[in-house]
Amino acid sequence: MYELMNEVISTLFQVGFMVLVPFLFFLFRKDKSTGFLQYVGLYKPQGKTLGLVLLATVLTLFLGVGLALMNDDFKAIFFSPYSISGKLRAMGPSWVTFIAIVLAAGLRTSFAEELFFRGFIAKRLINLTGFAVGNFLQAIIFGLLHLYLMWLLVNTEILLLALVFVLSTTIGWILGYIKEKKGNGSIIPGWVAHGLGNFVTYFTIAFVL
Repeated sequence: MYELMNEVISTLFQVGFMVLVPFLFFLFRKDKSTGFLQYVGLYKPQGKTLGLVLLATVLTLFLGVGLALMNDDFKAIFFSPYSISGKLRAMGPSWVTFIAIVLAAGLRTSFAEELFFRGFIAKRLINLTGFAVGNFLQAIIFGLLHLYLMWLLVNTEILLLALVFVLSTTIGWILGYIKEKKGNGSIIPGWVAHGLGNFVTYFTIAFVL
């Protein structure tokens, strides 16, 4: 139960930070015609997004479970007590761990990242530079963040770290494309894809591997 409370606190802190930054920009924006939920894309999507959502989910799974199975260095990352998946694994199989996985996958990582990267950063960059450049830039930023986090936790071959960057960037681009071109600006399809991929990854590492 102590570990679950830590996960709740960590989730609240991360989501709170990822919401606070866009909200501060929202308060001082020039265009006052939209509300905050519209500003970050938190509304019901329109259009067909299922195929791309499944593709993004599969790529997210490969970035997690696939790399853990493919390389011992990456497996060590996902088992590390400093990583989210490692902390969940250390809790052991239980209903408490399951709830912690739902919180971590559904809110702490997927919701927070989709709201910040796709709902806030991508939208601002696309407004400034157009879709092609803006979506590419936000995907690069997303990829660099995941590369940096991996680099902090593992000493491995440069080609494998490059693979992490390419996969993360590709996922970020697809999620941005879904939001802007298929979901009518909504982050919800990307949140679903990101959350499903992370949930299966965390569940597999905590209960299966």
